[in-house]
Amino acid sequence: MRAHQASRTAVKVGRFVAMLARQPRLAPLLPKGAAESMERLMLHTGLLKPWMLRLYAAPWYGRLVTSIERHTVPGQVLCVGLRKRFMDDETRAALAEGKRQVLVVGAGLDTLCWRLAKEYPEVTFIELDHPASQAMKREALEGLGPLPPNLHLVGVDLARTSLEEALSQLAAWRKEVPSVVIAEAVLMYLKEAHVSAFLEAVYRSTGPGSRLLCTCFRWEVNGRATAGAGTRQLISKSLRLAGEPLLWIVRDGELDPLLARHGFRQDASPERVELHRRYLVPAGLPEVPVSDFEFPVVADKE
Repeated sequence: MRAHQASRTAVKVGRFVAMLARQPRLAPLLPKGAAESMERLMLHTGLLKPWMLRLYAAPWYGRLVTSIERHTVPGQVLCVGLRKRFMDDETRAALAEGKRQVLVVGAGLDTLCWRLAKEYPEVTFIELDHPASQAMKREALEGLGPLPPNLHLVGVDLARTSLEEALSQLAAWRKEVPSVVIAEAVLMYLKEAHVSAFLEAVYRSTGPGSRLLCTCFRWEVNGRATAGAGTRQLISKSLRLAGEPLLWIVRDGELDPLLARHGFRQDASPERVELHRRYLVPAGLPEVPVSDFEFPVVADKE
């Protein structure tokens, strides 16, 4: 990764959110303020152009994206937006329960910490990301105004420095405090041994009652394929070409025991973690598809 550069996946996610914000039926499903703040950030960095926003707003472009998805990965763009809504809702719920620290690992261009730090001045918000991405993001956010004093943007290469070591060096982080740790679209790019090391580090670096929010990747659920063979190849190849290959794919029945070995209890209640059931059905959009090969996880420290 070159200096002052975001990952290709982070840029794609930001553009997907901008697309959804211009679809009248789907825009209300996004977290409040998330699309606007991400657009401001990306426009400031040049990763998003005004002409792109005009393109995303064109009805024919929305129909084109839907048509392409129908023949590849139905609901892929929407899945990204609902992931953001899920993380926003779950983080707010955890703060309402008394969590007093939020750590986001590999935040990319996400603005959750930046937005919530202003709303919750008594909570400590920390982002850990690659120094190249973090330098670019800090420069862009500072261009939009002073950073909240309770927001800490930390550049660290977790391929060279362990998560536990990185947190131990941060004066703002207190390992005894109940916390929320977010790893959205991160774990699938780690080898399974590194996923275990991550979970162990989260357990040792957080207080009792802490919560882990993350997303994982799967090719099947309860024996049902989440994508056809051709689509699997397309997804895998495109991520390899972007320099971000899939390294950990969850198999049926694997996640619960893995989390338990590292001291976490998963809540897999369908009404909580199934994005279609949680968001589309109550919104009166049960016919709208959402991809489910990347799925959200809620796990509490036991």
